Amino acid sequence: MKAGDSVDNKYFHSVVLQEDRCIGCTSCLKVCPTEAIRLRDGKARIIGEKCIDCGECIRICPNHAKNAVTDKLTVLQNFKYKIAIPSLVLYGQFANKVGVNAMLTALKEIGFDEVYEATIGTEIITKVIQEKILKEDKIERPLINSSCPAILRLIQIRFPDLLPNVVDIETPIEITARIAKRDAALRTGFDISDIGVIFITPCTARVTSIRNPLGIEQSYIDAAISMKEIYGHIIRNLNAGVEENITLSTRESMEWSIIGGQSKAIGVEKYIAVDGINEVIKVLEEIETGRLEGLEFFEGMACVGGCIGGPLTIENPYIAKAKLQSIARDLPCKETSEEQIKQYIKMYEEGLISLTEPIEPRAIMKLDKDISVSMKKMEMIEEILKHLPGLDCGVCGAPTCRAFSEDIVKGENQKSICIVKTMETFKKKKN
Repeated sequence: MKAGDSVDNKYFHSVVLQEDRCIGCTSCLKVCPTEAIRLRDGKARIIGEKCIDCGECIRICPNHAKNAVTDKLTVLQNFKYKIAIPSLVLYGQFANKVGVNAMLTALKEIGFDEVYEATIGTEIITKVIQEKILKEDKIERPLINSSCPAILRLIQIRFPDLLPNVVDIETPIEITARIAKRDAALRTGFDISDIGVIFITPCTARVTSIRNPLGIEQSYIDAAISMKEIYGHIIRNLNAGVEENITLSTRESMEWSIIGGQSKAIGVEKYIAVDGINEVIKVLEEIETGRLEGLEFFEGMACVGGCIGGPLTIENPYIAKAKLQSIARDLPCKETSEEQIKQYIKMYEEGLISLTEPIEPRAIMKLDKDISVSMKKMEMIEEILKHLPGLDCGVCGAPTCRAFSEDIVKGENQKSICIVKTMETFKKKKN
């Protein structure tokens, strides 16, 4: 999709192409985990139905031709009462001398009436998985965390057989947003529609999940502002007001956005935590083929390091990780009472925090509605492949030789030729 196009026929996408900056270098072509990018007439093209908005193309593009569609601060004008929910990643973006309460106070100075941390969401998910979901024998193993929207959409496209393994619980952000709205409505008397919950996001996929949520009918979040967008505003307001004691973060919640933090908080023994979308794909392949028998929990995060490596962050993920771990060491561990745990489980069983909509596979590889025609097209793909070099060089404008063959058979590529094969033929004729 091009910049300015927010929606294709079916899906909203936060990742867009700014065509005038694209030089057709194929960098994005090679890193896209779902083969959603093609090169046409010297410019990249994003195939909307394949894109999972992971932001890998934003990260790799040397010319900044890929961008993210997020909300601007002017969105605050749409609501009478504004609540900011910052990703806990935010705390790792500033110098060590800047305290958490100073950052959150600066957020309020920007124009938010209230700052509500996602700590409550992480606590609820941790306890529900610990005390309820892990004890259910009928649930598929290994459980797969549902907190990374890019991984969920990846599973939809490439590993649909693993959808039953996904933990059927909302993300910490969604749970926190619902609780924040409810509490604000009771406290202020405002109607729910007058209360805006704005997420400060490090993640392009999260922006998409707000507009097109998976597993729930509608998101409780009203807007998402990029961490890059708001960073300068926070810096300018760090000393603008009297610092308030706002944070309720715990050691567990602070480490949640770092790879392995969820598994550690849950306390499960047989788990694998994997970061970086290509490494996640490798492990999901192992799970799909049944090679990881006995595994209880899989924590997969699309970005390197976890959410701290999101494409909309400022700080290097390794430095951010060190900062968050330093903050976490000085925080208390959360003690949850038996009564609170019962309340959380009740919320889950009543559908208040569980996924209420089925996550369906996205059949992007369907060649034809007629199965017999589809089989014939598959045979054509295999026949074309026999005559290709198998180098997956990307010169043709497709990421792999198979993708090139599929595009031809599906009628999506009528112009490109295999340069490598053409050169081989030319050399043979010349000799």
